[in-house]
Amino acid sequence: MPIRITGGLLRGRNVPSPDTSRTRPTGSRTREALFNILQGVEGFRMLDLFAGTGIMGIEAISRGAASVVAVEMAHGQARLVLQAYKALSLEKQLTLLEKNALNIEKGLLCSECGFDLIYADPPFKDMEYPDLRKYWEWLNPGGVAVFEAPSRNLPAWVKEASEAGLVQVRRYGESSLVIYRG
Repeated sequence: MPIRITGGLLRGRNVPSPDTSRTRPTGSRTREALFNILQGVEGFRMLDLFAGTGIMGIEAISRGAASVVAVEMAHGQARLVLQAYKALSLEKQLTLLEKNALNIEKGLLCSECGFDLIYADPPFKDMEYPDLRKYWEWLNPGGVAVFEAPSRNLPAWVKEASEAGLVQVRRYGESSLVIYRG
């Protein structure tokens, strides 16, 4: 079933979604809420971890982001991400890495640069939710990291960071957005 782009220049266009229960694309309501929270991503460099269908990076480019580095370990999914970007003539704005997002180092992406937006949506139904705080250090000053986490079972590190005032947690049904501002 195709996924509809919710905003920006490509609003209303569709991105293919695989016929599998292993991929859980971020819902349109959550995507719209996120970009409303961000209040603009013009010129942003985005890192899309666990890219899945690629919809989050495509939404960002549709809304003005300059480029996306998408990291997706599954070969079939990575091919679909590339196809989606090509179908929308966005492939020049995409760097696609077929790697395990948890094992990449910033130097592999770029040694001197950082990101304005980091988005991660790990397959939390298939694994224990990982500690993603290391990516906070990859943000440019004023950058934002957003992690999609299970609402019913927030990881301990998210609860600790929330209690310390380091992150905001916003619930959207089964998923919550964990928002860290650098």
